[in-house]
Formats: sequence, structure tokens, C-alpha cells
Amino acid sequence: MQEAFTNRKPDTLVHGALNSLRVLDLTRVWAGPLGTRALADFGADVIRISDPRTLLDSPARVNNKLNRNKRNIGIRLDKEEGREIFLRLVTVSDIVIENYRPRVMRNLNLSYDSLREANPTIIVCSMPGFGLDGPYSEYPAFGSTAEAISGVVSLIGYDANRPLQTGLSYADPISGLNAVWTIIGYARRRAMAGAGCYLDLALSESPLSSLGEHFVSASAGNPHLEIDGNRHPLHCPHGAFRTLGDDIWVTIAVTSNEEWRSFKSVLSDKTLENPYYDHPEGRKSSEDVLNRTISQWAGEKEADEVVAQLQNAGVPSGKVLNNLELLNNPHLIDRGYFVKLQEKRWGPQIYDGQAIPGSQKDRVAWHSMRNVGEDNRSILTKLLGYTLEEYQALEESGVVGSESFED
Repeated sequence: MQEAFTNRKPDTLVHGALNSLRVLDLTRVWAGPLGTRALADFGADVIRISDPRTLLDSPARVNNKLNRNKRNIGIRLDKEEGREIFLRLVTVSDIVIENYRPRVMRNLNLSYDSLREANPTIIVCSMPGFGLDGPYSEYPAFGSTAEAISGVVSLIGYDANRPLQTGLSYADPISGLNAVWTIIGYARRRAMAGAGCYLDLALSESPLSSLGEHFVSASAGNPHLEIDGNRHPLHCPHGAFRTLGDDIWVTIAVTSNEEWRSFKSVLSDKTLENPYYDHPEGRKSSEDVLNRTISQWAGEKEADEVVAQLQNAGVPSGKVLNNLELLNNPHLIDRGYFVKLQEKRWGPQIYDGQAIPGSQKDRVAWHSMRNVGEDNRSILTKLLGYTLEEYQALEESGVVGSESFED
């Protein structure tokens, strides 16, 4: 069971808008599990297919945060009996999602044609690094390498000779969220037309949707955007400024002349009264001078004070929060963003909630990550109709298995 940190009024819609969908989740790492977690949060019956030889739980709890609200079955897909179990699951499911390299499903004899033969209306979503075809299709990929090949890494940093990665494997969350709306859209199509489909969502292509202006610029013959740290091509001041304390920063973004006038009124610094600064061009050409003035002002104040003064004056600003500050942020807590889940091995743990609004599964019914194989018996006997003797034989032969921890 979970504890909600919220003052919100209850949702008046039916809880769990996707409670009619069953999803077979073969995904790993981040992108796929993030997408299927969102489907589970909205009530879908997500069954994670795990290899019983590989543990999910770990002290880092990365898998724990991505696999809440999912059931788990531990089956060996490399064994014929395990493949048979999976195909029987396909017959009673709506969606299969995986993010292996393309050859993996073929090698397991679980191609789209095989899945469609088991269930003609099944929706299969593949999320390989570089897509199902093309010269890179069998290349392995990770979020950090996918963001690099998408061009994102060439746009950030402080030195054109030393590009920086985002630090959060940007391709992963973008791809995971793309999977959510894509699957929901095709599930609606399936409900209306009775037709399944095969979706190809390349991890490396998802970040491209956020770079539209750069494609337009390149097609117009403009030079590549110069890497310039936190500075904006047009707006000034725009960046991060250090405040009192140990490595505590705030961000400031002045995007109009009106905001500039408000900004000046907060700082009350005579050097900012130069009429030359009243227009964006003048501010940009004097950015170094302005940044030094702002840094001196901010460096003498607490970060919360800086943000409060600027925001009250209508100037966009925010404190750069670390992980602990996020967990204790009064705004996020008041909005009920976080969720506390009870875990068998680790006790109560606080995790990020669900940022997509709508009729989610009732939060009192949210549950923590199931261990590998924790739902083997219920899925095999109650959902698929295996007898208890058949289940026990599969367990004894190692076709199905589970992980357990000592108390």
C-alpha cells in the first residue's frame, strides 16, 4: 500500500482509465520501463516478463522506481516451454512491448508474425536503439549514446571542443513518454477497428522531435549553433548565478523589456540604469558586464530570497535543487507529486509520482515493485489455467523461477 502526499480534491473520473488493457512488458533499463510504468499508473494490467536468473531488486533501487504497479512473472524465454507460456499470455493480452536489439526477438522465435498468429489483434511495440531496419539497426544503444547520435550533445556545454552529455540519458525519458501516447493512440484504433499493428520506436530518434528549430535553421543554410553554456541566443540575462552557501545556485531568465524593468527594480543597481540596456541587443552585447553585476548581487543573498524577490516582481527565476531538496520541496509536496511505497526489503520508500494528469489508478491501490516471479503462481494458474501440478513441474524444471530475500 502507499501513502499519498496530497491536498488535492479526489478525481471525479473513473480511476484507472486504462484498466481494460493488459500489457506484456519485456523492456529493460529506463525508456521502456518508464513507459510501461505510466500505463500501469493509469490502471493497465502490466505483466513484467523477467528472466528468473536476473535480479531486479538492488540497493540502488533503479528498477524499483520504474516497476511499481506491475505484476511479475519469471520465465525462461530461451526454453520452448517458456516460449509457450509467453504465447499463451499473448492470447489474453492487448500489447507487447520490448526494447531488445531486433535480432533478440527473432532468435527467441517471437517475431511479430509469431505473436500475431497467437493473437491477430495484438499491438507490438519495439523500442530498439536504432530501429528495426537500416544500417545501424543491430547496433547496441544506451540513452547516453542515443542522445549523442541525435545531435543533442552537440548543442550543450561550454566549449565546442568538449561537448557535454545531458547527464540524464535524455533519449530514455523522451522515448518512454513517446511510447505511452503512441500505444494509447493505437489501442484506441484497435478498439475501434479491431486491428493490431507493429510499432517501431527507435530510441535514437525520439530526441529529434525536440530539435525542430535546429533542422529548420540548418535547412536555411545557417551555421551550427555556437555552444555558449547557459546563455540564450537572444535573451539576457539568462543563466545560473551562485548565491550564499556551498554550491547553491539560482537560474534567471529575462525574456522581455518589461521583465528587464522589473528586474532592475529588484536589484536597484545604478549600473543597470544605462538606457543602452533597455533593449535586448544592448543587453546581449554587454552580457559579461551584466552577469558580473548580477553575480555580485546574488552572491550576497540566500537563494530562496533571490527567487522570491524576482518571482514576486514577475521575473522568471528558480533555485537549482538537489535530490534531497526536491523530496522536501513544499510545492511538490502540496501538489501530491511524491508517493511512499512499502517495500519488503527496504521498508517505506518515497518515489516520484506520475506527472501525466488524468484518471490514474486509485493511489491507495498502488504497490511497490514485485520481485522476479512473485506472481508466477497466480498468473499461470488463474490467468492461463495451468493446473497446480503443471505449475510445480515448470518450477522444478527451471522454466519458471523467482527471487527471494532473507529477512
